[in-house]
Amino acid sequence: MFKTHESDGFTLVELMVVVLIIGILVAIAVPIFNAAKGSAQTKTCFANQRQIEGAAQTYQASTGVLPGAGTINAANVLITGSYIKRAPTCPLGLQNYAIDASGTVTAASLTCGHAHY
Repeated sequence: MFKTHESDGFTLVELMVVVLIIGILVAIAVPIFNAAKGSAQTKTCFANQRQIEGAAQTYQASTGVLPGAGTINAANVLITGSYIKRAPTCPLGLQNYAIDASGTVTAASLTCGHAHY
C-alpha cells in the first residue's frame, strides 16, 4: 500500500493569493488615508485661524485697534497681551498667520471661509 503524503504547511499558490489580497487592500487604503489626512490638516489650519480671529476680536474690543494689522505673525502681539497662550502652528507647513486690516486671518494663501466680525 502507498502512503499519502500529508502537508503541514501552505502551498506557494496559497501564500501568493494572500499577498495579492493584502496588496489590493493596501492599494485601496493608502489613497483614502492620504485624503483624510490632508482634509484634517486643512481643517486644523482653519481652526487655528478662527482661534486667532477670536483673540484678535477680544484684543480689538479691549484696545480699539486690531493687533498688528498687515504684519506677519501678528499672533505674537496676542501672546504678549495674554489673549492666546501660544501661537498655533499650521500642520500644512504654512509658517505664519497674518491679520489684514479687515481682521481676516490668513496663512499664506489659505483663508478660512467663514464670516467674521
